[in-house]
Amino acid sequence: MRTTAFVVLLSLLSGPALLANAASAPSVSAIPTPPSRTLSRRTDSSRKGGHLLNPVDVNLKAIKGAPVVPMTNAQRLRRGLSPNRPSFYRSAQSLTARASPIPDPNPGCTTRTGTLLVSGAGVPSGAIVSRIPNDFGEYGITTDAADALQIQYADCGNNQPVDLVTLNGIADFTFFGGITGFASTSPDLDPGSTNYAYIGGVTPTAPRSPPEPAANSFTFATGTQEDIESAIWRVNGADGAVTAQWFNFDGGMPATDIVYYEPEDFLLLSGDAAAFGAEYGASGVVALTFVQV
Repeated sequence: MRTTAFVVLLSLLSGPALLANAASAPSVSAIPTPPSRTLSRRTDSSRKGGHLLNPVDVNLKAIKGAPVVPMTNAQRLRRGLSPNRPSFYRSAQSLTARASPIPDPNPGCTTRTGTLLVSGAGVPSGAIVSRIPNDFGEYGITTDAADALQIQYADCGNNQPVDLVTLNGIADFTFFGGITGFASTSPDLDPGSTNYAYIGGVTPTAPRSPPEPAANSFTFATGTQEDIESAIWRVNGADGAVTAQWFNFDGGMPATDIVYYEPEDFLLLSGDAAAFGAEYGASGVVALTFVQV
């Protein structure tokens, strides 16, 4: 009897302490996590009834960015900035004999460096392609000149497709190219089709070749294999207009629109922007213009 009474008394005395400890214990769900701009946009798109163009419930691998390319003195002066500070340090390595120069892979061509201006309905004035991709490894836009993607291409004075090489974008995939869409029914872009291709970081492919299963930023981030094309761009030397030409598996060359998809902040390629917009909404055809720096 005494033992029972003692147990009852002990439980009464310890009850408030246990409740207090439970109340003060931190909740795991309350630990804050950094917000994802891409995932928040995807949530907004879902609330609006839009269809998603990227996979869900995937563990995304972080995309590594290349170092920011410093501006030359001429570029700084054009922006009203002071010149770069002079560098007086010379390492022992810089004093060693220089190796023989690497042969120019594009003899007779001029290497041009610049940024890509983006214009079109629904795009803010002064928008440029951003060097910072979204979580899926797809390039979007920015109005911050400090975050502008810098590219290079070989101007050979002809009308052949060229590669656009990124200097300060995705570190491991340095070609600005097309990646077949996760929600597409095939790699082909055609009139009347809602198929699309992300614009992201890719590896080089031969000009006029159909989509190839090669390494790219989307596949790296998601683990889902998609095909790519890199040498799909033409740059007009007179006005800087940059256009794309996708190549289908059957050798077809569909008229290719460059589209900005605002809900998830990325650029894509489409064979029929109207059909794409009817299916996915919140998109518009944009124009890219090369601006030399």
